[in-house]
Amino acid sequence: MNDAANHTSKNAAAAQSILVVDDDPSMRTILSFSLKLFGYVVLMAGNGDEALTIARKQPAIRLIMLDVVMSGLSGKELAEQLKAALPRAAILFCSGHPASAMVRYDIDVSAGNFLQKPCQPPELQRKIEELLATS
Repeated sequence: MNDAANHTSKNAAAAQSILVVDDDPSMRTILSFSLKLFGYVVLMAGNGDEALTIARKQPAIRLIMLDVVMSGLSGKELAEQLKAALPRAAILFCSGHPASAMVRYDIDVSAGNFLQKPCQPPELQRKIEELLATS
């Protein structure tokens, strides 16, 4: 990415908070690092309870990156509860499973809010910008 495009993206990201919910600490760290480089404020949760607690305390969260397969609440169930707490936030489902397997988890990938892990940082940034522009 050239410096001008990177500067524009960082300006767009300024003061926008993203909640990353993933039960894999390594994945949370990697995602957090990339998102911070893009200029986002990053909050992290390792499970549904943590995510809901953060959501109640941080009403300005603009996007929730949510692992589909976690222990406890399913990604779909957690998304519904988080959306109730943060109605203006966009949801980005992420999974190591392919999009074709998401029907098993009741995730509608046709909505354009799914990203398969692992993904490259430019792909992650593009998807986040798309979702933030439409939410």
